[in-house]
Amino acid sequence: MDEENKQVTADEVYSYGESTEEPEEKEEPEPEATGSEDSQDNKFVYQDNQYDYSQQYSRNRNEQSDNSPMDLKDWILTLIVLLIPCVGIVMYFVWAFESNGNINRRNFCRAQLIIFAVLLGIYLVLFMLFGVVAFSRVVGY
Repeated sequence: MDEENKQVTADEVYSYGESTEEPEEKEEPEPEATGSEDSQDNKFVYQDNQYDYSQQYSRNRNEQSDNSPMDLKDWILTLIVLLIPCVGIVMYFVWAFESNGNINRRNFCRAQLIIFAVLLGIYLVLFMLFGVVAFSRVVGY
């Protein structure tokens, strides 16, 4: 029987997991592969998978990026460099947007930059709110 157009009845599909034996083949004549006959006889047509799942999903990513986990000494060195006032801010951007560095460090720096941006937005809103209140009290007496 051709593997592309293998006919399987609904009973065979439901009883598939019940036994380890191969399902018995029935001596029924096979209908042509049309949608109306298959749906009327309650049969399913299984075809071979045409997709190749063995492809790497990182084809859009740069293949030179380092996917290995960082050691403890790497994390300590990273945090010490980020604590230096002006150098730390520059290194956040360098490590966040470099394409061939360690992916763990890159994701950490990106997350930190997002948190900094959100906190900066909150601080600016609060500063403007309290600034308007303070300015109105000074001018309005």
